[in-house]
Amino acid sequence: MTLESPGRRVFKQFIVSVVAVHAIAIALYYALDIPHSTPGMQRYFAWAWMAVTLGVVFAGLQRLKRARRGR
Repeated sequence: MTLESPGRRVFKQFIVSVVAVHAIAIALYYALDIPHSTPGMQRYFAWAWMAVTLGVVFAGLQRLKRARRGR
């Protein structure tokens, strides 16, 4: 069994969290029938998806930066 560095562990968590956000967003896209909704609702959904993705990426990169510094 190999021990992985804290940076590698945080990076794996980062990738999994981004994939999870997209999987949830895609599931909601079809569950809420967004393809057949109004263009305004489609735009709102897309902006919300991008905002959540940006938040997860920003937080993940900050955690990765701290892990690589050793804190």
